[in-house]
Amino acid sequence: MKTFKTILITFLAVATLIGCKKDDDNDNTFLLSNSNFAGMYDLTLFNGEIETTTEFKGVPITAVTTIVGDTFQVIFDVNDNGTLTVDGQYRVTTSVTVAGQTETDTEIVDIDNDSGTYVVNANAQTISFADLDGVDTTFDVTLFNENEVRLVSTETTTSPDSSTVTTLEIRLVRI
Repeated sequence: MKTFKTILITFLAVATLIGCKKDDDNDNTFLLSNSNFAGMYDLTLFNGEIETTTEFKGVPITAVTTIVGDTFQVIFDVNDNGTLTVDGQYRVTTSVTVAGQTETDTEIVDIDNDSGTYVVNANAQTISFADLDGVDTTFDVTLFNENEVRLVSTETTTSPDSSTVTTLEIRLVRI
């Protein structure tokens, strides 16, 4: 009886391990592609920061602009042929800080069926947007699944007198 019990426990343990292994091998990863990106999305987050450093008479002056969006009523309509349309409104609060002094402004942004194009690079995990309100930007995809897309862009520009680092974060939820 003891041998039977040992064999039964061993069999159940092996069957459990094999069963779990099969579940692990069933890779249902949602891959970044035009067809998987296509769909309707709500904009749920739009934040940014722009840090500009300018040299004036040898003294560096830094201005930091913080952009925070809220009250989103914006729809992204993404097609699998590389085109998209964005429509809706949201509120954006912009704060600019220079030399410890901050100025804040709030406005409603109205996007009226802006159309553009996008290119998915699955290997680099990026999406590049073009022609949306005359702006071209490449975003790193930090999260991509059946329900949500999170995008972050960081760009650095320099000139002889200044440098600017711009960081934007956008979150979209599929509807």
